[in-house]
Amino acid sequence: MFNFFNLYLLLNLFKMKRLTYLFATIIALSLTACGGGETEGTDETVETVELKGYEELNLSEWGFQLTVMVPEAEIHGDPEVVLTERGALEIVVGLDFGLEIMFGEGDIELLKMDLKDDLVFTSEIVKEEENAIIYTQDIPDSGVKTQNHFLYKAEVGTDVYEIRDIVDGEFGAGMIEKMLEAAKTVKTSSETEEVAA
Repeated sequence: MFNFFNLYLLLNLFKMKRLTYLFATIIALSLTACGGGETEGTDETVETVELKGYEELNLSEWGFQLTVMVPEAEIHGDPEVVLTERGALEIVVGLDFGLEIMFGEGDIELLKMDLKDDLVFTSEIVKEEENAIIYTQDIPDSGVKTQNHFLYKAEVGTDVYEIRDIVDGEFGAGMIEKMLEAAKTVKTSSETEEVAA
């Protein structure tokens, strides 16, 4: 038998569902309008690093669609850029600046394991960031000068680059810090062209 009370409950339930759907729609629209949905344009949040006494070097000529800040040529001399047989781009400016850029994984955890397991060098991690590591290597009781190094994992668009000091170079701790800061300025050369246009 049909009861008016049951009809009343069904109508109220139907109204509640419609009201819930209406509120859910309003909340979803509000979040989208306020930016609470998917983030667009994550490139806008890229931290820009500016270095005094440095200038931008476009690496397109050597097959890397990148730019990086290097010491000013007027003071330190022109950058010497060499594309090695193994695909690394070596950038040397004067005696105190040498970067190596190459495609890679930039696996800092793997490097840390290699440093720990090294049978020749005693290594010490001096500074560690999310995408960077500065470390020293020394051969105990050998008279060999302590070597300072860094590795930076640069994510530019969908590409990953390993940027490090040139292994053959002898760089002081301060210069390693400066080179790491320069490595953090790597960006696509198309970003530079857009700014210039």
